[in-house]
Amino acid sequence: MRNQIIDSLSFRIKTEISDKSTLKYLKHLNIEDYLDTVISVLYLYTRQKRGSNRNTIYLTEVICAIGHAIRNKYKLKRDSAVAARTGAFILYTFELAGILQVILGQGAKGHNAYIIQVQDDDELCKLWDNLEPSKIEKLPSETPYTPWKSTKHETGMILVKTGNKDVLDKLTPETHPIVFDCVNKAQTVGWIINETIFELHLWALRNKTDAFSDIWELHNSEARATKIREAKAVGSIAKRFLGKQFYHLYYYDFRGRRYPATAYLHEQGSDLARGLLLRADKKAMGKEGFFWLMVAIASNWAGDSGEKYQGKTDKIPLNDRFEWAIDNEEILLSYAENPKVNQGWMKADKPWQFLAACNELMKFRIWQGSNIESYNYESHFEAYIDGSNNGSQHLSALTRDELTAPHVNLVPLTLPGDLYKYVADHVWNRLTKILETYTKKEIKDCECLIDELIDIKKQINGAEPKSERRKELISKIQSFKDRNRGLIEKAAPVYWMKVIDPKQRRKIVKRNVMTLPYGGTAYGLGEQQIDDARKHGIELLLHMEHKWGAFLGREVFADCRVSLRRPMQLLSVFEAAGKRAEAEGRFLSWTVPITNFPVVQNYTEGKVRKIWIQYGPPTTKISTGHYSNTLQLAICFIEDVKPSKGKQSQGASPNAIHSLDAAHLAITVHRADFPVSTIHDSFGCLLADMPKLYKLIRETFVELYAADPLTKIMKDINGDLTNIEFGNLDINLILKSEYCFS
Repeated sequence: MRNQIIDSLSFRIKTEISDKSTLKYLKHLNIEDYLDTVISVLYLYTRQKRGSNRNTIYLTEVICAIGHAIRNKYKLKRDSAVAARTGAFILYTFELAGILQVILGQGAKGHNAYIIQVQDDDELCKLWDNLEPSKIEKLPSETPYTPWKSTKHETGMILVKTGNKDVLDKLTPETHPIVFDCVNKAQTVGWIINETIFELHLWALRNKTDAFSDIWELHNSEARATKIREAKAVGSIAKRFLGKQFYHLYYYDFRGRRYPATAYLHEQGSDLARGLLLRADKKAMGKEGFFWLMVAIASNWAGDSGEKYQGKTDKIPLNDRFEWAIDNEEILLSYAENPKVNQGWMKADKPWQFLAACNELMKFRIWQGSNIESYNYESHFEAYIDGSNNGSQHLSALTRDELTAPHVNLVPLTLPGDLYKYVADHVWNRLTKILETYTKKEIKDCECLIDELIDIKKQINGAEPKSERRKELISKIQSFKDRNRGLIEKAAPVYWMKVIDPKQRRKIVKRNVMTLPYGGTAYGLGEQQIDDARKHGIELLLHMEHKWGAFLGREVFADCRVSLRRPMQLLSVFEAAGKRAEAEGRFLSWTVPITNFPVVQNYTEGKVRKIWIQYGPPTTKISTGHYSNTLQLAICFIEDVKPSKGKQSQGASPNAIHSLDAAHLAITVHRADFPVSTIHDSFGCLLADMPKLYKLIRETFVELYAADPLTKIMKDINGDLTNIEFGNLDINLILKSEYCFS
């Protein structure tokens, strides 16, 4: 296939590009020299974006990425129009090869857009698999990367992903030792592949086992394909490094969060990626390390702990997690000994990390067989402890809010606090009060309407697609809705009160509460309810009206202004500061205490212009004077930027919170005398080091807030704290809190 693409490109360059064309520069480039870059970009841009539910692959994004990658490779002048035309010219060759197809489909907000459909993912994967590792930018290295000595690494990578030159000019190892130490320490950590997990994942994927149930349960074929692609990509990279030690290059985003430059296979990756990774170094885990191995098993299982412990195994006390794992050790070992037969491990919340931990337990017990009573087994296994609603933890600490602190585990508790349950209880109490204003007849009418709507929807779902019966039912439900618009609005609280199970209520508000510290709005929370309705596994929600989802989002937001009053007040202060900055035509900026990381909300966007781009060889001309296969595309000109509208206020609160959790991360890594892996609010290390990390995380959190970061940030952003009601939380209580990071 590679030779076919080279031959096709070579022929097309000779026959389709004239000496007057803006693409004539391609005649002077060696196809072999840039094809690897093209394949790598195409492969990465046709995968699902991490953390996104969107599977649409837009033509403009891909062709611009290809064109700019070639421009960067040869250090050519920035010209987005030429980059887009270059990408389109090259991409068409892959369509000729049957790898993809460009169609006019539905883009964002219902607008038509040219999108890419991958026709032969296996062939694209083969092309990528056959690339030399040294020619793929986003692969790890077999040798450690040299330390960062300035904001530009010898690889060409920039230390901070920002468009603000002042930020880069400020950062030096002398002025910002914590920033440089944090990233350089990470780059000295070597990794190896867990070969047992590698072999098993191939079998599990090939046989479509429940270990990948998150893939097989997807109804959307495109979503399923992208998930399969991710799993295959993780395995493909792992295969390249079997029996080898490898390292990652790291950088920061503009908030100071640390990321690996590697794609797919890294400690911030999927459950499979993390399950495949072991540290290259090892330490005798000791008795305390064994405790944390068993805790890791229980935390990754995250299922019902049974009558003895009551609660999910990642939410019960640490000692109970350990005891649960000890009580179930025989079963855990059976998973490791024969995972293809004893497939219960596949029901774990994080099956691959769970099985990797069970496998480590088995290796330890085998070793201990000849070393009875000894815990000096040298382990490569890395365990993790996570923050508890970390965004809300920071808001509670900033406002010294003793009311929300127990729910986010900032104070010592017998059992873990649960912010999601706390908010859910408040929201349903709110709904109860709304229904107290309804008459019995109004409630009855609403219940009848809900039942009838659900009944018609069930009939529609049961009817054959495109059948006359289905058309009749769709017409019937539309007519029913038109006649009952007012009652449908009124029925929203009645509908939600049908959810009786407290666990289901908690599940429904979870995403709303989780995202609230990061700029959640009443409208946004409603959109989340609509988007997530079918994901909760609650039959009632399969038939939810969009208006009812929007209603609940508004109610959750309104309730949090009361139940989470102080944190919500502070979010408003950040938003107001962002609005002032935008009105004054400046980027909101602040310096994070202790790390002194300079945060600048350098939100800009290239001006978008519509240009004509030829896709394929010239065909017949149309009325516009262009060929019929000349596409009019909206291209972002990165060389002509302007400030983004609305971003200063939208980004203020989430970026402030992210900059603080990034600071906590950096301080922890800097203070540790052992390697610490970080995933935003999650911290990992070898089992032997976990007792020290468990203590250190709490100490650095207190250190950060003892520095009074709010006063410093407010001074920088000119924030007004006049209307904030501060509490009397003793921040030192975090030192004694078992569950704030567990």
